[in-house]
Amino acid sequence: MAEENGSCNKISLKSAQSGTEFVGLKILGEEKFITFPMGYKTIEKEITLDSLSKEQRKEILNLIATINNCHKLKEGDRISRFNNRKSSSSFPLRSMFYIIEDFLDKNTYYTEKEILYTTGHSGKISWNRTIKNIKPTVSESGIAYLDFIIRKNHIQENQLITELHKYCVYKSFELLGFLYTSFLPEKGRLTETDVAKNKKSFLAFLQEKIDSTHLEQNLELFTAMYEFIDKYSADGEMNNATYGTESFQTVWEDMVEKLFSTVTQNQKEKYFYPHTKWSFKKRRQAPLRPDTIMIQDDKCFILDSKYYSYSALENEDDENSDETVNGSIPGSDSIQKQITYAEYIDNSIDNNNNERHKRPDKYRFAPNNIYNVFILPANNGEKLLDYKGYATSEWKDNTKNYHSIHAVTLDTEFLMRNYGRNRDEVRKRLAGMVENGKGGHFE
Repeated sequence: MAEENGSCNKISLKSAQSGTEFVGLKILGEEKFITFPMGYKTIEKEITLDSLSKEQRKEILNLIATINNCHKLKEGDRISRFNNRKSSSSFPLRSMFYIIEDFLDKNTYYTEKEILYTTGHSGKISWNRTIKNIKPTVSESGIAYLDFIIRKNHIQENQLITELHKYCVYKSFELLGFLYTSFLPEKGRLTETDVAKNKKSFLAFLQEKIDSTHLEQNLELFTAMYEFIDKYSADGEMNNATYGTESFQTVWEDMVEKLFSTVTQNQKEKYFYPHTKWSFKKRRQAPLRPDTIMIQDDKCFILDSKYYSYSALENEDDENSDETVNGSIPGSDSIQKQITYAEYIDNSIDNNNNERHKRPDKYRFAPNNIYNVFILPANNGEKLLDYKGYATSEWKDNTKNYHSIHAVTLDTEFLMRNYGRNRDEVRKRLAGMVENGKGGHFE
């Protein structure tokens, strides 16, 4: 039922070295390239698909899922295309994964077992459904049904749905199956040319299946097949594909927010809402909003997610540079922004002269209970969190806790595996590490 997925195929694994480097999956013919984000465990190797371990497959799938699940990525920031086409919607990733996983789970192709019904005049009549759904005609001679609900039983249609399933399964495995297994399922009768010529009729056929099915699992499968055939370009062999982003900073912010935040996005405005405005424009500019707010033991921690290559800084000799290699440490503007956030909720500073944005005392904190933190990616191994130091500004007297912006690196692999979970112990450890203002690690 399966054939070998060419053992000569190569796959290159590496981690990004800068914040603007592409992160994700690229397929160029028989070669595949996986780039993990900065701070992921040190990877730089080329192997064959046959030697790709189960754990490595899981890591790649998690990488793709992490990018796919980041709803903060703007249109165009997520690169998704076949054969170098620039359409951002041409890669039906979710559908392909569903088709692959569904086939691996059932180990068989879809064949028509569900009894389907339609309106017609010939065939086996379902009187129960006809009486419930068809309005009869009333005449002097009595009540009569001009239409009936009849059972569909077309062998040709049954064969078509199976062949369409085989096509979707094979093409999905051909492109992404290596993430699950080294085998390819058998080819069906349909070719790319067949699908290109009959695309509209195939889509209409699948839509009819979607509309008539009563089984949830069939509905999900038919919907995935519809999306695949609708978006998949069938005008030739699919040799190239790209899925990923050059804006992983957004993904990093999203993951840190989910791991550390203790307030909702709506609540965030209760803590921070500093505006600026141009008088001649006669309208406000966008308010400043921090990435993440963590409230721990009645203390407020303002976290700024910086997808910067801190590891590159450790190898630099220029200690006087403010913005070193590839933006490896936050600069003065980022430091000032963090201090501004803190001053806005400092209850020793009167910021409540604007009635519209006046905040209750519960959203303000004593200056020594406010902390500023930069969260940077790194390969920390088992330490997971690692305290690196802090920044201060020459234009402040540095007498308040939030005048110091602490730098803590977070293990990238750990974050990608755990950002969707409630990790209260991680938040507690980060808070203790920052309050102590010294090195330490979380295990």
